[in-house]
Amino acid sequence: MIGRTLFAFTLVLFIVLPAMAEEPVKKSIKDSPKAVSGRTTAVAVQHEGADSAGAKLAFQLKDSFNTSSLFDLTDMDVPKITLYISTVSEFPGRPEVGSAFAVVWTYSESEGTLKHYLSREVGVVNDATARAAAGRLAELTDVIAVKYRYLFEK
Repeated sequence: MIGRTLFAFTLVLFIVLPAMAEEPVKKSIKDSPKAVSGRTTAVAVQHEGADSAGAKLAFQLKDSFNTSSLFDLTDMDVPKITLYISTVSEFPGRPEVGSAFAVVWTYSESEGTLKHYLSREVGVVNDATARAAAGRLAELTDVIAVKYRYLFEK
């Protein structure tokens, strides 16, 4: 019984191993990135607050929008989503501990028209978590842009 099992195992090894050793031929694909069409959202960020963690959050968020192909960070008078960020030191006596923030997303056709409320978010941030919080806010902005995409259609 052991002899047959050993023989079957050895036979399987001789059949399977050469097939596993052969690597399929990989075709090289030309690297030609293309711009995402119709998915770019115009955004603006307005920050209010004098605390360092809040300023870092606003800067990181603007940087995220600037480097993303999903957003066009602009101050031009175009249809856009505006993020209003208000930050304040969590503990006024110890500003280095962290900051509380509130973000409100609005949509406007132009500077002279009424702004439409879209969403809001509140949280706490410090210097160590500013990048992650900015990433989360950018992700929420994309979710909001997809949800209200019809506002940008003409």
